[in-house]
Amino acid sequence: MPNWAFLLMRLVLGVGASALMTWGGNKLGGFPYALIGFVFSTPLIGVAIAKPLVEVIHEGFGWLWTQPMRKWQGIYYEFNGIQVRVIQDDDTLWFAADDMIRATEIEAVGGTLGESKLLPQWGLACLTIEGVEAVLGRHRNHESQRFILWARREVQAPWERKRSGALAQR
Repeated sequence: MPNWAFLLMRLVLGVGASALMTWGGNKLGGFPYALIGFVFSTPLIGVAIAKPLVEVIHEGFGWLWTQPMRKWQGIYYEFNGIQVRVIQDDDTLWFAADDMIRATEIEAVGGTLGESKLLPQWGLACLTIEGVEAVLGRHRNHESQRFILWARREVQAPWERKRSGALAQR
């Protein structure tokens, strides 16, 4: 049962118990006894809703804390202190061309690379791992080779293991 439903159920039961004690006090001795029944029954509501209320508030703050980073979940990678966006689309990993160029410091423009594809939902020119290797193979520098190795080890390999089920919990 979700916490909000548990909270609502306990609140209804606590208010119901308080109403029953207030009504019983009213039937036994009128308004003074009804007031005594109400005063003694209100702590029941607090006891009933305390734990679920704390859990609902904790869930709410946890949800609120993750909201700013939700759009980057699973696509944020870092090479040389520079963010490299990696997007999964059509069962393929796509590396943002501009991020790759900035991280490797090569002389190129991301949208003009022949191997790049524009992903309209992101508005980015992107390359597959093969396209990254083709572009960086033409620019022979140390950072290009490191980027290819990093992309294979840190991005492509874990993604393939995840897809194949090798990382599944047992």
